[in-house]
Amino acid sequence: MKVVVFGDSILKGVITKPESKNLFDVTPNDALTWAQRKLHFELDNRSIYGNITSKGLQKMQKYFDKGEHADFCIIEFGSNDCDYDWNIFAPGAELPPFDQIQPKVPFDDYLKNIEAMVKLCRDNKVTPLLMNLIPYVCDDWFKTISKGHDADAILKFLGGTAETLGKNQARYNNALTKYANDNKVKILDYWEIATTIPDFKKKYMGPDGIHMNEDGYEHLGLSWWTVLSYAPSLKEF
Repeated sequence: MKVVVFGDSILKGVITKPESKNLFDVTPNDALTWAQRKLHFELDNRSIYGNITSKGLQKMQKYFDKGEHADFCIIEFGSNDCDYDWNIFAPGAELPPFDQIQPKVPFDDYLKNIEAMVKLCRDNKVTPLLMNLIPYVCDDWFKTISKGHDADAILKFLGGTAETLGKNQARYNNALTKYANDNKVKILDYWEIATTIPDFKKKYMGPDGIHMNEDGYEHLGLSWWTVLSYAPSLKEF
């Protein structure tokens, strides 16, 4: 069984450590590598830090144009798509009107890109597997995006509360989950898993509020192990 992956830093296995001199590090025990060790499938992980659906769609098109093939394609995007370019809020910068500040990938474009990626997979006889989002730890994520920026202006843009970050993310997540269910695309609903585990954010999320810690990636790996254990029954072609 061959699995190709197009995703962002979550399936790349990015972690943040306060003691590290790096902006981020990559764990060798990312979720899919963890699952691979259990199930011994061929893994081609093309996830990239900061990736968004528009870039992922381009890379997927090139993948198939080259004649590449896999049994399954994991598609994991959203938390960067719904995020903003926080450099707009650099100290002393002239801010545009708040209603002109758009997410990196607008909501409607996000869904169109997901739909196009699923279609590309199916047109090329590859079974798509979606993964939805992992909830932000809003207060920690707000602290992360505010570093070196005008925190007061960011908070004003968010309507006075960091929880707006989570509401924006939930909108993208809910739309992705609905799309998967409406179009019979298998999805790992990790959002649902995360929101039903007591102290999930404390146990499994890193200090930046958006990436998981080592224990979190192992827990996510267990979820992928469960899904991929049933691969023969999921395969469409």
